[in-house]
Amino acid sequence: MSAFEQLEKIGKKPIIAKIGGFRPEEHINSWFGGNFLLGAEEWPKDENGYMIPLLQISISEVPNGREIFGNIKLLQIYISREHFISPVKNGEGWKLIEYKSIKGLNKQATPEESNILKPFQIKWTLENKFDYPCWEESWEYVDMTEINESEELNDVFFEKYSQYERTKIGGYASYIQSPITEGYEYIMQITSEEKPNFMIGDNGNIYIYKSREDKEWYLHWDCY
Repeated sequence: MSAFEQLEKIGKKPIIAKIGGFRPEEHINSWFGGNFLLGAEEWPKDENGYMIPLLQISISEVPNGREIFGNIKLLQIYISREHFISPVKNGEGWKLIEYKSIKGLNKQATPEESNILKPFQIKWTLENKFDYPCWEESWEYVDMTEINESEELNDVFFEKYSQYERTKIGGYASYIQSPITEGYEYIMQITSEEKPNFMIGDNGNIYIYKSREDKEWYLHWDCY
């Protein structure tokens, strides 16, 4: 079997985020940049103060969401207002919160000091086009030697076997620098997005993983 035939077998369809561009709908609880749901608990904070609301995912709004997130009903990601290292465990410069019920949760205003993003609702849709691993990650699945030794096949790879490069769940991460895969299971990526005025580094990406060792959430980011 050729390397291309093997690659075809491992393609994955990502679930992509449509951020804004539609009339807000009351029933949608997935948001980028604000309008997060909270209960009686205080807004998340770290040593730098109240954290920035980045992404809220209502699992019922995600195609195949139950298969990806299990019995979680709502997932929220906050980041520190200051620089953080990478890769980093949940709670160290960023915070991922899981809710198994949304009963008693209400939309909360973002604290003024962390209100730096423009909030937009998100609609999640399953992409028709397949994602494939990047060049470096592909070697973990396929012997890429024949492609590596042919300029023509190399061109075919980079033209055909790409990844969706915006905010998404699943698929394959569209790494800008070298991938981090050993010991981690990639779950989603959050990219620099123009509408909410979100920028990570120089047009960078955030990648969210589950550790295969301690089963905790981890974050990695890279940029140009």
